[in-house]
Amino acid sequence: MALSREVYRELEDILGPDNISDDPVVLDVYSFQRLNAGSMDPYTISPEAVVLPGSTEEVQAILRLCNRRGIKSRASSTTYGTQGMATCAGEILLDLRRMNRIIEIDEKNMCVVTEPYVSFAQVQAEVMKKGLNCHVVGAGSNCSYLASLTSMDGNNAQAIAYGYSGRNLLGAEWVLPTGEILRLGSLGSGAGWFSGDGPGPSLRGIIRGARGALGGLGVITKCAGHVRPWPGPKSIEIKGISPAFETEVPPLFEYHILDWPTWEQCADGQYKIGEAGIALVLNKTAGPGTHGHTVTGCNNEYYDKYEELKGIPEVSLNIVMGANSPEEHAYQVKALDQILKDTGGQITPVGEKAIMKNRDFINAIKTCFVPRTAFRAAGSFTIDGLLGHGSVDHVSLGLKKDGVLRAKYAKKGVIGDDGTYNSWGSTFENAHLALFECGHWFDPLDEASTKGATELIGDGIKISLSTPFSLTWGTSGGMIFGLKSQPPIGPLCYNYHEWMRKIKKAFDPNTASDPEGYISPEE
Repeated sequence: MALSREVYRELEDILGPDNISDDPVVLDVYSFQRLNAGSMDPYTISPEAVVLPGSTEEVQAILRLCNRRGIKSRASSTTYGTQGMATCAGEILLDLRRMNRIIEIDEKNMCVVTEPYVSFAQVQAEVMKKGLNCHVVGAGSNCSYLASLTSMDGNNAQAIAYGYSGRNLLGAEWVLPTGEILRLGSLGSGAGWFSGDGPGPSLRGIIRGARGALGGLGVITKCAGHVRPWPGPKSIEIKGISPAFETEVPPLFEYHILDWPTWEQCADGQYKIGEAGIALVLNKTAGPGTHGHTVTGCNNEYYDKYEELKGIPEVSLNIVMGANSPEEHAYQVKALDQILKDTGGQITPVGEKAIMKNRDFINAIKTCFVPRTAFRAAGSFTIDGLLGHGSVDHVSLGLKKDGVLRAKYAKKGVIGDDGTYNSWGSTFENAHLALFECGHWFDPLDEASTKGATELIGDGIKISLSTPFSLTWGTSGGMIFGLKSQPPIGPLCYNYHEWMRKIKKAFDPNTASDPEGYISPEE
């Protein structure tokens, strides 16, 4: 259903003719997505028009028009996966790339205020100059800082010290699907951006919950995120040519890979590391496959160095410790040694190689894992539906089950199998929480591989529903996101999908925001 010329002209009046297009070539670009799991066709539904607002006022005017005209819309910033694509005919896509400013860095209150198209890399580079740092979402430092905090999810390597993405959200400016503007937290009372919960209205649980609304409840146009003290240099000297960047591990920092005989011992180690408060990074970056791709510049280099790197065990984590003084550094080293002794762990020898230390340290700080590892090996990857967000013990059980599931499909030859363990995850906030994802490489141009990846997702979902794992993360509307046939899991978790549906109806009575990534307003 093409937009009428009248509606198109109204949008032109709001934005100017250079910031709107319905050219089929342009629209095809916005419908291409290699993460369209379960389909060999990389094209999704094309939007009817793409608009590029440059301010909150323009976003507001667009949403008011869509609400009045009965047109669905969805906003995206840096776009990762099908979550940023149109899902139905007649839809308008808001590309927020013109809203690309860091508005404020508040050193005293340790927060940074950004617009949607500012990346983690930009935020990190600026706040490090002031002795601060931000978490960087596992999807990569090229992703939108605002989208991760407000509208999406994802683990991050620094979560043990810096917290889960959504828990770093402070004040926010939110344009509702009706076109009204809400300013949340301390911003709502004119007190600044420093708090997400008051003295103004607190609706953080409404706008994001565990996962975010994925464009299903209007548009967040500005947000403040919590940044933390950084004990390292104000800028990190990077050597090498992309993507084989490396750096020397700074003074008073430590980088190691740690391994244990069992997941149970690994869980004990994580709890003790959290209690000791010694880790800046504590992250599961799979085994030789994922780690190997992380520290090599191309597939050829990976295969050349595979024998050198394959000594990374399945039950392993990488750790970065950073201290403010020699005394603190000595304590961190001594504490880690004692924890490994108490839990049966060790510092993995292969992790001490220069190629690991110099390259993986910078990956751990800047989070370059997924762009290098997820796509490069086979062209695409999928999360198998076996997901978890809870205690460290809970996550450790899930990683054990994932190993069995992965082996089943590797034996069939439909997913990448080079002896790796394609699961990753993070320990949050001094081991009070943890998360794991089970990612698997598949060939999007091979029918058997694509079909096998779809079956793998289904098997992972069955395990999640029976264990259960995927109840607070990786879901939308009580459903597993991204599948046409979606098993309901809301009833297994206090029927939270019913509350989501009530929220959708209250904030978006005309369903003007695309509900696909959030929840349908009807049963």
